[in-house]
Amino acid sequence: MILIMTVIMISATSIALLATQYHQTAQAYPCVGGSVKEYCTGYHDGAILAYRDFNTEHDLDISQHPCTRNSTDYCNGYNRGYSDEADFLG
Repeated sequence: MILIMTVIMISATSIALLATQYHQTAQAYPCVGGSVKEYCTGYHDGAILAYRDFNTEHDLDISQHPCTRNSTDYCNGYNRGYSDEADFLG
């Protein structure tokens, strides 16, 4: 009986450790800490737009809303925010 319980505990621990090793594509809010403000603003705007597309039953596709700002940081955040939100929703 102790052997079976030990095997179950080792298996459960192994599964939990493996699950934490794989990177998730979407992050709840990646702008915590020393991130650039423009990136975070873009991330927020992109996520909001994806949420609106989802709620209005439009396709979740960033190509229908290209970034028009002249800021690389903003556009990178915008694209990532849209993509992350689309991952969460769809």
